[in-house]
Amino acid sequence: MNKAIKSDWKTLDMPEKTASFSIDIGLTEGEFSALQNGHIPCEMEDKWFEYFENNILYIHRSWTGICIYKVQFSTDRRIEEVVVNRDSEQYRETNIERDKVQVMMRINSLCGRTGNGELMLKYIKSGR
Repeated sequence: MNKAIKSDWKTLDMPEKTASFSIDIGLTEGEFSALQNGHIPCEMEDKWFEYFENNILYIHRSWTGICIYKVQFSTDRRIEEVVVNRDSEQYRETNIERDKVQVMMRINSLCGRTGNGELMLKYIKSGR
């Protein structure tokens, strides 16, 4: 698998209107290495394009190229901060708890972790 880089996909920069939050997730060396490969969509059902650059995981919607999340990692493979798009014309979600779950699901997918079924239930319930 090739490592995803920004120029692999049409992307838009994170807008000025943002919010931020933290998540306490630690990764093993192997998981962090897998995460750094990112993800290049292969079919229409792939909703995300992700690449890793300068200790930041960029998470974009694949169809529009809109940057939804920037996940800043520390040198010890822990998340320092997550910046989320809050431009209502680009991204309508305003619930930080749902954003936290979405970021955890994306990281799990990139790292090959299980547990996204439980996270999806949490995501659905947090929207009520």
